[in-house]
Amino acid sequence: MQKIVQHTLPLLLLAITTTFCIAADGQLAVKIIDQNGDITPARAWVEVGGKKLFQPSTPSTATPYAKDKSFSCDGRFSMSVPAGQAIVHVEKGKEFLPVDVKVMIMAGKTTDKTIQINRWIDMPKQGWYSADLHVHLGSNDPRILKQLALADDVHLIPSFTYWLRGKGETWKSAWPSEDFTQPILIDDHHLITRNNIEIERIDFNAAPGATVGATFLFNLNQSVTAKRYGEHFPTDAALCRSARQHSPDSVYDSDKPTWAESVIGAPLGMLDTIQLCHNHYHRLKTHFGGYGMIGPLSPGESNTAAGDGLFHRTNSVYYRFLNCGFKLGVSGGSAIGVMPLPTGYNRVYAQVDGSLTAEKMWAAIKQGRTFATSGPMLSLTANFQSMGSTISLSSGQPQTVAIKTNVKSAEQLESLQIIHNGLIVASINLLKETPNPTVESELTFKLTPKRSGWIASRALYRAPDGLLRQAHTSPIYISVDEKPTASKEDAQYMLRWVDQLEAFAKSEPNRFPDTQAQQAVLDIYKEARLRYEQIINDAQLHWNE
Repeated sequence: MQKIVQHTLPLLLLAITTTFCIAADGQLAVKIIDQNGDITPARAWVEVGGKKLFQPSTPSTATPYAKDKSFSCDGRFSMSVPAGQAIVHVEKGKEFLPVDVKVMIMAGKTTDKTIQINRWIDMPKQGWYSADLHVHLGSNDPRILKQLALADDVHLIPSFTYWLRGKGETWKSAWPSEDFTQPILIDDHHLITRNNIEIERIDFNAAPGATVGATFLFNLNQSVTAKRYGEHFPTDAALCRSARQHSPDSVYDSDKPTWAESVIGAPLGMLDTIQLCHNHYHRLKTHFGGYGMIGPLSPGESNTAAGDGLFHRTNSVYYRFLNCGFKLGVSGGSAIGVMPLPTGYNRVYAQVDGSLTAEKMWAAIKQGRTFATSGPMLSLTANFQSMGSTISLSSGQPQTVAIKTNVKSAEQLESLQIIHNGLIVASINLLKETPNPTVESELTFKLTPKRSGWIASRALYRAPDGLLRQAHTSPIYISVDEKPTASKEDAQYMLRWVDQLEAFAKSEPNRFPDTQAQQAVLDIYKEARLRYEQIINDAQLHWNE
């Protein structure tokens, strides 16, 4: 009898414990609706005691994303939740106000909850559509991509079919099928494309400038390949040049201004856009820099997240590219599937005439009719011209340019600023403007340009870690006497950058399989060098620098 008790008692305790745990949980069933009462896809999580629950029991179509501790769903979900008070968080991209709803969960019972999420702005009604230019999650699953587009309200999701890194995989020359070149239409305001690739060659431990970086190639007619490739060759610019031969409407985007070879693609016309709202800006904090990004080339520069170093370096290097005369629009991306961010946390908005199509979106992005944002909505005009336009002036008849920028935001803003040739020429403090539930502000400024250049605007706010976030427009360009935009100081900065790249290529021949591959890279670098030298000459000739 004693022997039976010894074996039975643990089983009895296990049964009692299991029953207690089950009884201590309840079921939460949520339906998400919009302001019209229609069920709408969204992103959500449930928080209990500071812990985020993000794996619904039903439906099976919900897509948990562990890195962000959230999930996307088609408008309904249920999950087992510990009894007591829970907070249901629901969000739907940038144009809807996120909500946190307190729910009391009863042990052993099902709690039904309908949560309404309301739109605070309708950008498509104003002709603006968003895209996240860095999407990895669901790349081979159109169902997931459709759900992400609707749940995070991203109007264009250009998913990467290939992610090429220079080693370990084949650089394929064709898409998996012809279907991959055709957009997937979800509804009038949402679509997916898959004829896109990322070429990423980075090294977490690389010295500054010692690795290539990451370039995105969008809207390709066919894939991009190379007979020989590695972690350091061929250059991204050479690959983009090859792609443009068969895909003239393709768009090339630099993941960050400070990637080592951004300095090469820009002067050769092999970059159309640069991400100012990039994947190092997370929900709660700023991810550190590094990964082989070019090191500081002037006093006071930093790629670290501390003290807004990465933010200021991201913007200032972009401004230097513009001061060299390169027409580069802004863009944004989140790297869902890699970074702890939902789709479209960082995104770009493009102005489209008429109905949404992939062709119109890419044309608008390429032409710079865009602004990038991690939250606020931003507009800019100069003499009634919008982003991507060029205003022609004559020095013989000095003309004032009337600039107006407007911001609307559900975030608490810090300031709204107008930037001219890299300098803040007008700013308004918005810290006293509390969103209720949103805030709107306008800033005007009159400028009499004395040389060719550009104008842009940005709205700044702070993330939970106290560091800067932004919305930033693409430039409006100014041409004075049809002379080129050129800055000696900024071109010299770029030449110091090229110097570093050439030094790595020459001093480390083991990067290449032979001298032919090495020389091909050095030849591309030389092309860029000659362009920067010409910019210095233009600055001296036209602007007496």
